[in-house]
Amino acid sequence: MTLRGLLTLQTQRTMLVVAVVLGAGLAATFAARYLSERAAVADVQHRFSADAEEVSRAISQRLHTHAEVLVGLQGLYASIGRVDRAQFRRYIDVLELGRRYPGFQALQELRHVRPDRLEAFVDEVRADRSVELDGVPDFSVRPPGPRAIYNIVEFVEPIAGNENALGFDAGANPAQLDSLRRSAETGRIVATPPVKLVQDTSGGFGFIIRAPIYRNGEPVQTVAQRNAALFGFVASVYRINDLMNGILDPRTLKQMHIQVVDRGYATPTSTGALIGEPENPTGPATLMYDSVENNLGLAAQVERPAGISTERSLVVGERVWRVIFTPNPGPAYQISPLASNVILGSGLVISVLALLLVVMMMDGRRMSGNLSRLRAEQSALVDNPLAGILFTAGHDILRGNNRIAEFCGRGAETLPGRKIGELLASEDDLAAFDAALARIRNSAVVTEVSLRLRREDGSILEVDAYGKPLARGAILWVMQDKTAALAAESERRAHGLAMEQANAQLAASLRSAEIRAKEIALLTELSGVVQSCQTRDEVFAAVQTYAGFLFPEEAGALYYLNDARTTVQRGAHWGALQADVVSFPVDDCWALRRGTTFPISEASQGLTCHHVGECDHGRMTFVCQPLIAQNNLLGLLYREHPAAFRAGADQLATMLAEQVSLAMANLELRELLRQQALRDPLTDLYNRRYLEDALTRETTRCTRDGESLAVAILDIDHFKSINDSRGHEAGDAVLRALSRILREVTGEADVVGRFGGEEFLLIMPGATPETARLRLEQILDAVRGMRVALPGGVLDGVTASVGIAVMPLHVARGEDLMGAADVALYRAKADGRDRVTVSDQVAEAAA
Repeated sequence: MTLRGLLTLQTQRTMLVVAVVLGAGLAATFAARYLSERAAVADVQHRFSADAEEVSRAISQRLHTHAEVLVGLQGLYASIGRVDRAQFRRYIDVLELGRRYPGFQALQELRHVRPDRLEAFVDEVRADRSVELDGVPDFSVRPPGPRAIYNIVEFVEPIAGNENALGFDAGANPAQLDSLRRSAETGRIVATPPVKLVQDTSGGFGFIIRAPIYRNGEPVQTVAQRNAALFGFVASVYRINDLMNGILDPRTLKQMHIQVVDRGYATPTSTGALIGEPENPTGPATLMYDSVENNLGLAAQVERPAGISTERSLVVGERVWRVIFTPNPGPAYQISPLASNVILGSGLVISVLALLLVVMMMDGRRMSGNLSRLRAEQSALVDNPLAGILFTAGHDILRGNNRIAEFCGRGAETLPGRKIGELLASEDDLAAFDAALARIRNSAVVTEVSLRLRREDGSILEVDAYGKPLARGAILWVMQDKTAALAAESERRAHGLAMEQANAQLAASLRSAEIRAKEIALLTELSGVVQSCQTRDEVFAAVQTYAGFLFPEEAGALYYLNDARTTVQRGAHWGALQADVVSFPVDDCWALRRGTTFPISEASQGLTCHHVGECDHGRMTFVCQPLIAQNNLLGLLYREHPAAFRAGADQLATMLAEQVSLAMANLELRELLRQQALRDPLTDLYNRRYLEDALTRETTRCTRDGESLAVAILDIDHFKSINDSRGHEAGDAVLRALSRILREVTGEADVVGRFGGEEFLLIMPGATPETARLRLEQILDAVRGMRVALPGGVLDGVTASVGIAVMPLHVARGEDLMGAADVALYRAKADGRDRVTVSDQVAEAAA
């Protein structure tokens, strides 16, 4: 083959290599750019979805909290039955809606009224003077007109701004009528479709969540029973803009466009929870909230998102809400092209450099064939300023370059003729050199060995030496200074150790965050449990059950204040308490004295509450947190934990104390309302309602057990003349004085109350006619000696008449007992008053 043919073949081979290298570089560059763009889009979509999930969770938590208010109102009606306007307002005031439950427009109670009861219902509302002395004279049903059934707003709080809702018949609105029917028939909390609120003039959408209330004592197992027992509804009213603005912060509104679409009621397989996983909706889509458009019209359109977006579904009172999230223009969710462009530019540059490198390598390969080994050795000796080069024959040094002379701290001209041992630091290094020399001579391959050189000043330099055999037994040694490499390795190890420590701290933080999340979830679960408790003992049992999981490293106890407010009693405890005290005076605790958590600082840890005793602060620390609700001291949360305790436990305990305080305050309010419903407010004796129930209960029991039962009706003589001559205040004073006598004289098993006006009823289980007469004579003696202090002087000379009947002596049936006692009372009046008369009837069974 000719020289021209060889050059042509070589050129073709070079062009082929260039094309392959350039094509591979460009392909790798565009593939890297595509993957970078995919990763950027996925990252933005992930961050956007995570932010949307956080907003959706915030909406769910807010509505779940509001639902607990409706459950509390259901509990109020279930505990006391009929509620007047003042009781409803007091209960709402205790809740502190503005601070604890923001987002409400109002809370309502709706009465379920049949047409034949409509007029009586209106009169009843107008006559309710529990708040205003004149009642509600302007109350009327709106809109007017006949309907098959009425669901009328009877109470609304706060009343300011919601006056238009009072008296509104929700059933007159077809959009609300279906939600009322669903709630009544299922007994669950049900939301309305988007509606225009009668008390809202802004034009925006609102919605209402209602829960049914049933009359006490009536069965509610079936749909028919629930419809028959329906008393009304309790409801929370929202303006959707107010609710969402209270949840969404300005940063979220700036970064996201949020729309809430109502899709109608879920399918019948829905569980009925207020907030839950959605079922298939059954109605058309209605846009009820748009973060861009404040007031939506009925013709508002739902925007179908394109590009980066996400959706979440919620079930709100059995209605499916679809929350649509799209990003607003801005840097928050913008996909930056910088990374992909940098990859593209870098890839092109690298491809060109690789191409040039291949060409240069091919040229260099051709050029290297023309250089002799001696020329290479001389070039390495003269031109290499970084590596130390040394030529040896056995242990004899032939020559070296300036760099190796710098390594040894000597002049290059002093090296020839020396022994290698003079440059090495120790016998071990000489032995390593000999071993490497033997491998080079035996195998004729490049050999690596680590050596230590002793400089002329006595310092040591570590080098890596690479030996290669040359002609006539000479050895070429190329030596590299290891100082920088050793420093880099040390830095790498230090960096690796720092990374391990950082990873350990991150893992610990993640574990702490997981524990915190579990604690919050457990505390939320406990909050729901204690808010559902009916008694204080149930609250203590719930806290004692959950506290071991919330505070696994601690011991503690929950104390409540006694009725005299001088001592606290232990209601629950967990763990192995060192200060195992069942009760102690209030003054023994710094926290109860001050009304705040103790200790309050490191300095105050030297003070110890008396109920704790001697405390070894090196091993155990105590914390006392008072239970306070509405500025009312209710009890104490006491905890013992190791000196080095888990961070965040105090905050968790504070949250627990707030939940327990609220639950105990609600129970006290319920008990107060129940007592008010059973007691006569003037005399503090039982009222007629309680007396009738007690009489029915005692007659049934005495009939079953074969015991006697005496009933006495006491009537104050000439009571009307006392009111006419001395005023009603004097009459009230006489009634209060008589009630004190009845409480002092009657027995522990007796039931005494004001039956009405100036009449009092005494129920005496197990009493015979003789014992009943003696007890009532004692009462009349006390009445005769009664002196009632009045502003105008002293009233005395008051007398009373009593009629007594005993079952089964005088009557055989319990329902006849009151009639017989009443007849005996009339006889006492007719015989001259101021006397006790026993019935002269004879029961048919005894005749």
